[in-house]
Amino acid sequence: MDELSKSIPGAEGMVDAEQGGKPKQHNEFCLNCGTKLQDTFCHHCGQKDIPRRQTLGELFSNFISSFWSYEGKFFLTTKYLILKPGFLAVEYNAGRRESYYHPARMYVFISFVFFLLFVSLPDSEGDKSAVEKTGKALDAASNKANKIKMDSLLSAIPMDDEDRAEILEELKKAKADSLMRTLTATDSAGKGKVKKKKSLWNFGLQKAEYKSVSAYDSSQKAIPEKDRDGWLKKSLTVRAIELNNKYDGDGSKFAKDFGGAFKDNFSKVLFYLLPVFALLLKLLYVRRDFFYSEHLVFSIYYYNFFYLAGSLQMLINLVPALSWLSSILGFWIFFYLLFAMKRMYLQKWGKTIVKFTLFTIVFFFCALIALAVNAIAILMVI
Repeated sequence: MDELSKSIPGAEGMVDAEQGGKPKQHNEFCLNCGTKLQDTFCHHCGQKDIPRRQTLGELFSNFISSFWSYEGKFFLTTKYLILKPGFLAVEYNAGRRESYYHPARMYVFISFVFFLLFVSLPDSEGDKSAVEKTGKALDAASNKANKIKMDSLLSAIPMDDEDRAEILEELKKAKADSLMRTLTATDSAGKGKVKKKKSLWNFGLQKAEYKSVSAYDSSQKAIPEKDRDGWLKKSLTVRAIELNNKYDGDGSKFAKDFGGAFKDNFSKVLFYLLPVFALLLKLLYVRRDFFYSEHLVFSIYYYNFFYLAGSLQMLINLVPALSWLSSILGFWIFFYLLFAMKRMYLQKWGKTIVKFTLFTIVFFFCALIALAVNAIAILMVI
């Protein structure tokens, strides 16, 4: 609380200092906490000594100074965050914190912007729809051309209009039947077997052999107890049957609901991985004199960079001509941690590269596990 309240810069008093003499004292006691004032800012709560009733000029002046204070810190912190990996964590752990935006406040703001862009910006659906429209247009053109060829062929055969119309109708039916057989009667090996409707989701454990939970329970009771499915497999299979019945095989609707829930929970997954991120660093540098909290500060700053760079990358991707810049930013996101670890822990490049590689591999698997747990949790409640 003291750090937050005292983050108002001493630069606000520079104008008064340049005018000569001690800044004018408006109140004897702090209007916020009642402590006797010794300077422009209360030494107890940090509130600036300003008149209780402000004129329009004073209100405007205080507003501008406060805005410049916080925004100036933010932009300075952003510059170092992007261009000097690990610098801000070193400064914070060394106690030099007042000149920079607090990492926790920055995390809240930047992560909000990142996930707002993540769920709001258009994805590849627009490209898919364009491809679908192009395909439909090509199909229509092909059908029209075939119709013209068929009409020309039939017109060359001597017959009356009624017979010609009847032949065209039969050809249309034959074409439709052929298309249905192509879609439903060929298996993956092309052997011509009729394919059963696949399960919408089978959790990779069991094919959709049961249409209801009761049918599955009956089949389980019919086999020896030692051969029955375990608790986890049974739970997932039951849920798979319920999902197949709920969506009636409509994979697109299922994918939409699942994808929306997955996006909503993605921010939580990354947040829960933050202490894991710091713990892995603690294990890698267990012989170095660092508290876990100092590793955590380093991790928060890296997360801040990741969210900031990710937000910039999503915005850049909206302009196809800047795809090269997006690629460069992607490389910097990946290698940023390497340079940050080198500056933070001051080890030789060889050790830093080895530890960076180990960290990347282990954290990648931790992230996969977290995402898998998230996916299963969604499937259980969707």
